[in-house]
Amino acid sequence: MTPDSVAAQAAAVDLLEAAWRSHTLLEGLPQGLQPTSSAAAYALQSALVDRLGGHAGWKVGAPDAQSEPGCSMLPRACVLADGARIEAAQFGFRGLEVEIGFEFGEDLPADPAACTFERIIAAVAAVRPTMEIVASRYSQWRTRRALEQLADLGSHGVLVVGAPVPGINPADIDSTTLEAVLNCNGTEVTRRRGANTAGDVRRLLAWLGPHAAARGRPIRAGDIVTTGSCSGLIEGAAGERYVGAPGTLGRVSLSLV
Repeated sequence: MTPDSVAAQAAAVDLLEAAWRSHTLLEGLPQGLQPTSSAAAYALQSALVDRLGGHAGWKVGAPDAQSEPGCSMLPRACVLADGARIEAAQFGFRGLEVEIGFEFGEDLPADPAACTFERIIAAVAAVRPTMEIVASRYSQWRTRRALEQLADLGSHGVLVVGAPVPGINPADIDSTTLEAVLNCNGTEVTRRRGANTAGDVRRLLAWLGPHAAARGRPIRAGDIVTTGSCSGLIEGAAGERYVGAPGTLGRVSLSLV
């Protein structure tokens, strides 16, 4: 059995699904079940999200302004409204990121070649502030291979989505100068300018449109796409309320209980 065989993929998804549902941590995927290519990791993602009840959006990011982005679908049950109260104990690590979200009002084409940047931007119905809880199903997640983390939905925990921001043209957003702020119980804990490692988040949308279509999961009306941290990664604690603001693009809050 090769690491990327159908049987190995099913066994890997079994382990990840069990960890998601029981809120327990794996040391990692065993040898023989670890994906050895991005295509295999994305196949694990798709199968895992299907088992978790389908998706309501995507996360996409890149480690720098030149690298190819990476992404994950977001399980429907893990996309929450502003002000959500979230049980902290379900996550081993709780990293908070303030991000820029794009809500789509139209389906994108199933043909990757038809997903031009202009078509993608035209399909955006609203810009929304988002806050992601970064969480992993691996106990030592920082040491796991990048492909293992990609298979684990890119270390996604929860996405909280704020209200639409009126009067914003998504084509005009410049994340390279945006100043993001995160407060904890009214006290500022971080303020970062131009901190999104991908550089211009519009390039992430341009990449994700055709990528999602090529996977047979084209972006649909109602999907939320969140585009990586503008605030760095801050560890959250139980009993605290956090409010994030990606520049002038609204505010979003969550409480860890």
